[in-house]
Amino acid sequence: MSLGFRSKAAADPKPKYSGGPSLPRVFAVDLHDVDSDKFQDSRYAGFSWYIFFTTLLVSLSALNIGWSIGMANISKPVICQSYPTSVLSTSSSCEFPDRIPFSEDAWSIAIGVLSVGGFIGALVSGLIADTIGRRNALVVNNGFFLAGSVLMGTSTTALHFTLGRFVMGVGCGVASGVATTFVGEISPLRWRGFYGAFFQNSLVLGILVAQFASVYISTGLQWRIIVSLPGVFSIIQIALLPLRVESPSYLIKARHVTEARHALLKLRSGYDVSSEWQESLASLDSGERSARGSYAEPSNAAAAALTYPTPHSPEQPVDHNSSEATMKNNGSKMLGKFSHTSSIASMQTRAASESGLGASVGIWQILCGRTRDDLRHLLICCTVLMALQQLSGISVTLFGGNDLAMAIFDSESPLSAPWACIVVCFTALPATLLCMLWVDKLGRRPMLLGSLGGMTICSVLISTGLFFGPSSMVMASVFLCYFMFNMGIGTIPWFLMAECVPAYALGPTTILACSLNWVLSLGLGLVVPIIENTVPQWLFVIFGGFALFGFLFVMLFVPETMDRSVADVIIKHAGPMHVVIKYGKKSSIRKRSSGNNGSLASMKYKK
Repeated sequence: MSLGFRSKAAADPKPKYSGGPSLPRVFAVDLHDVDSDKFQDSRYAGFSWYIFFTTLLVSLSALNIGWSIGMANISKPVICQSYPTSVLSTSSSCEFPDRIPFSEDAWSIAIGVLSVGGFIGALVSGLIADTIGRRNALVVNNGFFLAGSVLMGTSTTALHFTLGRFVMGVGCGVASGVATTFVGEISPLRWRGFYGAFFQNSLVLGILVAQFASVYISTGLQWRIIVSLPGVFSIIQIALLPLRVESPSYLIKARHVTEARHALLKLRSGYDVSSEWQESLASLDSGERSARGSYAEPSNAAAAALTYPTPHSPEQPVDHNSSEATMKNNGSKMLGKFSHTSSIASMQTRAASESGLGASVGIWQILCGRTRDDLRHLLICCTVLMALQQLSGISVTLFGGNDLAMAIFDSESPLSAPWACIVVCFTALPATLLCMLWVDKLGRRPMLLGSLGGMTICSVLISTGLFFGPSSMVMASVFLCYFMFNMGIGTIPWFLMAECVPAYALGPTTILACSLNWVLSLGLGLVVPIIENTVPQWLFVIFGGFALFGFLFVMLFVPETMDRSVADVIIKHAGPMHVVIKYGKKSSIRKRSSGNNGSLASMKYKK
């Protein structure tokens, strides 16, 4: 995989557009930039070590989620002591016991309460991220991980342990919404899939390591260390995350325009950020007017900022698609006019404050199509894909892997089932790595279609094996099914939201999609055991049906977002539900541009 920089001439085949309101241009102008060969459009920036290490740091939250899911699957016999009643034990001891009294019902509650906490955390994730920022939300959220780890590590009763699982679940829910949003907003256009796939990669790594470690624990001290390790990862994030920059989109939304400019320059070091800066301002200004329910033109102050002439052309707006040579010449001219640029930056800050760029919209407004850019189609696509992560049956492998393996392997070999679950989880690592490498080359739609199509075939094979045998075919199909899951549907929906929903609507979209994901996780945890006790052979027939539905849904409705900005996606796919394969690129641009006057799409392009 090449980590070099791409030239804009080879990467930007889109036609040029002229007209429409022009935003103030902000240039990454330094002496080394003007003399550098890297003075290119930041939207086509190459690999960045700064973003890479920031993504690794953020992914520790996903590692905590995976650890919380995986550590309870194999650890049950070590943590639990049989208890005859069906209520939570409230007896305590002054010392930490090797095992905690649990009834079967109490243990089921302790496992399922993680999803309850995840649902609550997902409900508030968008609000927290829009209030204190994406980075700060992750820092604060580590308090939940730390508190949950301490509660479980020091637990002496079933209630104590269950409370720790619940607090940990809240942290998981917040992290599932905020982490992917943060990474999506700081990533350059051509590397969003690569960086976005880190979330799922870290999640499955957490599941795998937690289950592997659980095989060897045998005493109370050992399992307490296992359940407390997420607190260590949280301390690392609390110490290092404040040293990274905040999302520029959030900073503009919060009216910290100067800080947003510096953050964008830090993330796109060596590139011209003017076009990306203008798109961010246009997106959030469109969202502000949507939140007010006004379809009028921007206020006088905002309009003044949007059309203020730049030093490049005192009389005419700047062409957004100027060549590299033109940008270099213009950058050289600006070296003697920094004082003039400073006045423009101050006008941007003042205009942003007066026009209220920080307003957000609600879920109901998006569902009813009352936003400036009609986002109904995109919202439904994101929500359905997140729901399919659970409806495809992956929770059976994660939470019920032991039961499935014990039904296949010889019960006289008790270690075979745990190790089978570990091997199943291990297949996820190469799958997520391949997704990271291919998703920015093949595209989102082909990866999703291949994933869901493969899972449909695997579900048919599993069902056939459960009905007629052999058992080896069932287990092999389970391995392959989990591999295909992480190749597409398990990884892509996490970062797809940030690729097709503008910043002003990203919070509500994340709340709806992630909350539904956690609710379905809890619901399947209650329904699947009933199906297994009545008609176990039909379980994967149901999951295969959902996978087939997902395949058809992606083929008909889910847009391709690879190498496209959010504005480009909205131009083509704004409006109510429609079949995406019917829309040609040119006709769609013409239709959306003429039909959404004043929207984000038409603010960027005007035929």
